Amino acid sequence: MGRDKAAACNRELGAELRKRREAAGLSGAQVAHHTGWDKSKVSRIESGHIGLSPVDVLHYLGACRVWAPEAKEILALSETAQRKLGYWVDGHSKWLAESGTSLIFHEATADRSVTYEPLYLPGLLQTADYARVWLDQPPIEAAEAAAMVQVRMDRQQVLHRPQRTPFIFFVHEQALRLQVGSVAVMQEQLLHLVLMTNLPQVTLRVVPASAGERAVFGGPFRLFEFRDHHPLVYLDGIATGFFLDDEEYVARYRQLIPELEAIAMDEGQSREFAATLADEHDRGSLERNGGIYHLEEEHLQ
Repeated sequence: MGRDKAAACNRELGAELRKRREAAGLSGAQVAHHTGWDKSKVSRIESGHIGLSPVDVLHYLGACRVWAPEAKEILALSETAQRKLGYWVDGHSKWLAESGTSLIFHEATADRSVTYEPLYLPGLLQTADYARVWLDQPPIEAAEAAAMVQVRMDRQQVLHRPQRTPFIFFVHEQALRLQVGSVAVMQEQLLHLVLMTNLPQVTLRVVPASAGERAVFGGPFRLFEFRDHHPLVYLDGIATGFFLDDEEYVARYRQLIPELEAIAMDEGQSREFAATLADEHDRGSLERNGGIYHLEEEHLQ
């Protein structure tokens, strides 16, 4: 049965099916003819407004001449789309190296994105050198690390789209003070952060450590908001990420945004704070053991 607002995983599934149809050179009418469905059903499937059974997915893929193992991957996505409270997303390197992943899809289709990051700088704001050091924990194969860094850099294209979707980043002060890599890496990263705040669609709000326990909001999260769909929350983990689209759970995260706004530095103060830290790194005035956190040296080899 259709829904006025399409569920997030159904939208992702519909987009994946549409890509297979287009790759096969078929129109929606041709898929409808092959399956015996009405053309409007194919349209609503691809927009995510109709949930599909595994049998329906196989009928659709059969029309597009998609066979195993690719069909198995899409079937797995269709099964998770039937869940009501959210779904797990694999976060290992193979997932990161593939295009069309869940995070990238929702990141690219959101009408507003709000990020809270208490530990390190968000991936969309990272330099390649910073990302390379951070992702290499524990050390991994060079080719795998390079692929992961490239995906992270490619993701950042979403910040430069002409429609200027708002991206708001609440970053805890400790994330800016955590030294990832060398002083030079950090200085470049902080300068890059300052430059990124010049983009009209990018807002940086630093959550000050001076706020004490009021500055602690749990682990990192992303809130995606859409004009035509329910909001969605992404919880980032070490090996996996978890999407929540249940309204009750999402509401709890949305309630955190005014609290973050109340204690965070404003945009001007945040930009000045990041610029000051960059200048201190440039002048070599940051002491390596004076309250600045470090990744262990062996992680940087």
